[in-house]
Amino acid sequence: MKNLTTVEVDECCKPQVRVSERRCPECGNRGKPVQDLTVSVFVKNPSIFLHPERLPPGAFSMCETKSCDVVYFNSHEGSAFRKNELRTKVWQKEDDPAVPACYCFNNSVNSIGREIERRGSTDVLARISAEVKAGNCRCEVTNPQGRCCLGNVTKAIRIAKEKLGNPLVVA
Repeated sequence: MKNLTTVEVDECCKPQVRVSERRCPECGNRGKPVQDLTVSVFVKNPSIFLHPERLPPGAFSMCETKSCDVVYFNSHEGSAFRKNELRTKVWQKEDDPAVPACYCFNNSVNSIGREIERRGSTDVLARISAEVKAGNCRCEVTNPQGRCCLGNVTKAIRIAKEKLGNPLVVA
């Protein structure tokens, strides 16, 4: 079950790390690696908040399966943090269009939809990319995934357009 893989990290979320592939203890789906710092920022437990050294040892992963209640897990230690144990709602786990798809710049399905209604289009991907290039993202401490959100935002654009009756995705 433990196959070593290299994690490709977006330019805004360095450094690259090597972790073992792990599966969620609840749903069995493959988790995506997440830094201990990210986990410590989002858990409600005050003894862990911003103290990643107090987390159970081993690499954490994030379960992005919407129907699963587990968000972060460490299969080596058998520990897991569920949605109700986090400080914020997680975009991948919610149907609420107000939950940010981009936490650094607060872009949600709702805000993207309003922009499309107002302007007829959106340039949210270009704006976020420019902010990333300018060094203004803080994905490891604002995004529960701990990495760049452009994939989430692309999905949010598609959802917003579908809600408006226009299924085309703006690139």
